[in-house]
Amino acid sequence: MKTILGLTGGSGSGKSLAADYLKKQGAEIIDADKIAREITEPGKPALCEIAKTFEGVLLPDGTLNRKKLGALVFADKNALQRLNAITHTYIAEEIKSRLANSQSKLLVLDAPLLLEYDLDALCTACIAVLSDRALRIARIMKRDNLTETDAQNRIDSQKSDDFYKSRCQFIIKNNGDVASVYTSLDTILKELLS
Repeated sequence: MKTILGLTGGSGSGKSLAADYLKKQGAEIIDADKIAREITEPGKPALCEIAKTFEGVLLPDGTLNRKKLGALVFADKNALQRLNAITHTYIAEEIKSRLANSQSKLLVLDAPLLLEYDLDALCTACIAVLSDRALRIARIMKRDNLTETDAQNRIDSQKSDDFYKSRCQFIIKNNGDVASVYTSLDTILKELLS
């Protein structure tokens, strides 16, 4: 029987840290962000829909200008909803296909919008990784080379910690103590796999 762990949390919270550790513990990682990149490659239907909906988001070579699109959608909730409506169907189809075709006993569905799009229904249990706002802002600025305002807009466009706490079976606080994140993950794995 497969154990499918949903892994979620806001941008800059440390989902990647948790996913990398779970991978080292033998889990197969299904990364919704990577799938989102794959479905927006040149020639893919999702990219065509995005280009029709958001003017000027393609680079001269036909690839998606992610920085420009990000600046547009994270400053405008309606634009973000339109983008998510386009990409979600394609992402969900690919996730379901990968889950069905996987031979792994332990899978991790790493998805920032896991709960918003009811992908948690595919999971045995869900983990939310949460961090203090200031830390998240600093991480996003460093990781994505964004201004503080852009990082704040990204966080403000996402759900609050209470949203994750009310919908996930497990909560991990990641405020810089990596060892404690790993210990929490070990405890969760022991509980779910025993």
